Amino acid sequence: MKNIFRRAAAFLVITALVFTAQLWLPFSQNVHAAAFGVWPTESRFKNITTYFDGSRNVNDVSGYHNGIDIEADGGSSIFAAYGGKVISADWKDGYGYMVILYHSDLGVYTFYAHASQLLVSAGAAVNQGDIIAQVGSTGNSSGNHLHFGICDTLQAGWPARTYYDPLSYFTYSDNAGGGTTVAPPTTTAEPECSCTDDCAGAYTTKGVVTYLNIRAGHNTTSAVIGEIPAGAEFTVTKGNGEWAHVEYNGKKGYASMAYMQLKSELKSGMTIAGATSPSGTISKGSAFSIKGVITSNFKITKVYGGVYFRGGEVTSQYAEAVPNAVKYDLSSYFDRNIVFNALNDGDYTYKITAEDEKGGKFELVKSDFIIGKGSGTAAETAVAGDINADKKLDISDVVILQDHLLNKSEGFTKEQYEASDLNKDGNVDVFDLVAIKKAVIKAAE
Repeated sequence: MKNIFRRAAAFLVITALVFTAQLWLPFSQNVHAAAFGVWPTESRFKNITTYFDGSRNVNDVSGYHNGIDIEADGGSSIFAAYGGKVISADWKDGYGYMVILYHSDLGVYTFYAHASQLLVSAGAAVNQGDIIAQVGSTGNSSGNHLHFGICDTLQAGWPARTYYDPLSYFTYSDNAGGGTTVAPPTTTAEPECSCTDDCAGAYTTKGVVTYLNIRAGHNTTSAVIGEIPAGAEFTVTKGNGEWAHVEYNGKKGYASMAYMQLKSELKSGMTIAGATSPSGTISKGSAFSIKGVITSNFKITKVYGGVYFRGGEVTSQYAEAVPNAVKYDLSSYFDRNIVFNALNDGDYTYKITAEDEKGGKFELVKSDFIIGKGSGTAAETAVAGDINADKKLDISDVVILQDHLLNKSEGFTKEQYEASDLNKDGNVDVFDLVAIKKAVIKAAE
């Protein structure tokens, strides 16, 4: 009887171990022999600014990083790390322009995000080392870099868990074809960042004789990517009391807070560089390109604006974005969603406003401009809603507009279209029909 119990107990222990292993394996980063891949950016770019966070396999939310970010020049080449099939090459919101490849012999997908230009199309077969895109800063991005990830599942065309650490999944070679090993910086993967902006501000070094190292991660085993000279002033955006996110002389990384002292607290501040703004008189139907890169001391929580009527009311050409980053490029979203050639003749104001996580609010761009002849056009001085041009507003104008919206008329002339756009939003629709009915009733009274 004792032997029977012992065998039963042994069976239960083995079963429990197997079950535990099955639970653990999907989240392990060393459950396979590393495959041979090529480094996905040009070999001169090896600086990794953000590392893979295994917590993403427990909570598949964007707060946990599902790949690695490789700092690289905008327009530089992105290579297929492994041969496979292009599943998609298109816009993916926060990922910006992204290529997803499927590697059937590995059973995984690789994805390459924030590209400035896509050089392949869905369905194409690519070889290892083929150029598939160019580095950019599209989507939710604070600067030019490649977000490179590996996963074994797609949900509705988007990467989904399980994710794998690209630094341990592949052993990399030079993508230039030389066959030499490209060694990513020696470091440990970053844990979930617990830093806050409570200690943000301007700092100087403390007890440093030569220089303070800027590292690629929150630990002394991370690669040294820069130096802060003794006595130099630098910026801390956030920290946890032991390590801080630092910026010095264009270099961003991490440094030990044991060797720094606060000089002044960081205040809300925001600037815009390379901004374009319409001015003067613009011909009706002309296009205008929106540009400008916003830089903030704290994360930008909201950017909004576009074209307003001169009186302050917003037109239909308006957009909002939630970058949640310290940098934001207006051309990545606003330029595609605000269409100047849809505006009618009139007087307008172009305005862009941004807010940060500290409650700071900044009007970054504001300029007045005119489309066509502005508010002095015949359409503006005539009776609003007088579609049949009989110098009065009555039920016949309502009937004409109603027939137009029901496609019962042959179409409007330019003058009729402008006369029908009572709310001046650039469109003739049911809202204008409601407005003209109210106007007719008011005129009759």
